[in-house]
Amino acid sequence: MYFATILAAAWLLLVTATPAYAYLDPGSGGMIVQLLLGGLAGAGVLVRLFWNRVRKLVGLEKPDDEMP
Repeated sequence: MYFATILAAAWLLLVTATPAYAYLDPGSGGMIVQLLLGGLAGAGVLVRLFWNRVRKLVGLEKPDDEMP
């Protein structure tokens, strides 16, 4: 039932859509590229910060015993 509702709404949107006549200038493309590169850099920083936790979670490194 839920899938049929979503399918009907998507069909209705596609049938009633009109042309946008939009224009993307080169600055917009540059902004999109910058957004993607910034996201990749942020993901790299997150991976670097949590690399030891990821290795322990996967099992590549034994957990440190905090208590003697």
